[in-house]
Amino acid sequence: MALRQAIVQTNFDSVLRPAQPGQPAKLTIQLRVTLVPLDPLPTNPSVQHPAHLTKDMANVHRGPVRDYNKKNVACRSWLASEWDTFKTRFKQAVEHSWNNQLILLPTDSGVAGDELSDEDYRQLISDAKIQAHVEGALEITVVPINSTTSHALIEVAHLEKPGTKFRDQLHRISDESVQFARHTYNKKWPGWFTGQIAAAHEVGHWLRVDLSADKFPHTDWEYAQSLKRQGKKEWKQEQYGHTMGKREGLMGEGSVVTEYEALPWLIRIRRHTSLKLGWTPIHKIRFARVAHEVSERQKLLT
Repeated sequence: MALRQAIVQTNFDSVLRPAQPGQPAKLTIQLRVTLVPLDPLPTNPSVQHPAHLTKDMANVHRGPVRDYNKKNVACRSWLASEWDTFKTRFKQAVEHSWNNQLILLPTDSGVAGDELSDEDYRQLISDAKIQAHVEGALEITVVPINSTTSHALIEVAHLEKPGTKFRDQLHRISDESVQFARHTYNKKWPGWFTGQIAAAHEVGHWLRVDLSADKFPHTDWEYAQSLKRQGKKEWKQEQYGHTMGKREGLMGEGSVVTEYEALPWLIRIRRHTSLKLGWTPIHKIRFARVAHEVSERQKLLT
């Protein structure tokens, strides 16, 4: 069966590009994002996504914006020049956070009929001396507010005072959410910290693999729910990872694309290749150590 090159869906689109000599195959998740320059002034409730841009500071609006913790934070509206710069930085920051980490390896699932044909397998080989593989990538396209093709809609508040604490969520971030920030969790791991770009984490919530879900959950969501059912207050923190390995993930409080963050690509590559299993995610650093361990099958095909 021929590889499926493109899939269009309401959660995100994806494109599978076959390998070329010296150029690995690549599976790119394409997410179209509507960014809204949030107007902090109270507005008519019928206006679902208020926006405001101005050319000069004399005409900016000022007022409180509620963050994820339901805290009112002093904000102002955006200058048009600031907004143009932010949109570019948002795309660069999110793509940089997610890309150049994930590798997908074709594997023998052991299930009868659940393997790539020789023709399809060859399309994943860029070099006879390197394991057949697919790079995972994320591509962000910022689309206009009136777009009918958007996958995600995110309001962006502009803080009145730089450095003010603002708790992000998938529907609302701030102008400082594209900056790298440290997270500490001293109670459990004294002296240890992680870091991430908040905008990249919040975009991750939009990579939902279940179309009936409202978001792609935090890395330890299921574990946290078990704690919640037991009445333990720490469930809110534990959803970001109850082990260091999980906490370091992008959907925890870190910047690493782990097997959990690989799920959107893993599920989509199976659709592109019509396989139920047959794929294993691996970090690019680990892949560099085993890249030359070519399978017997690949040796026969090259």
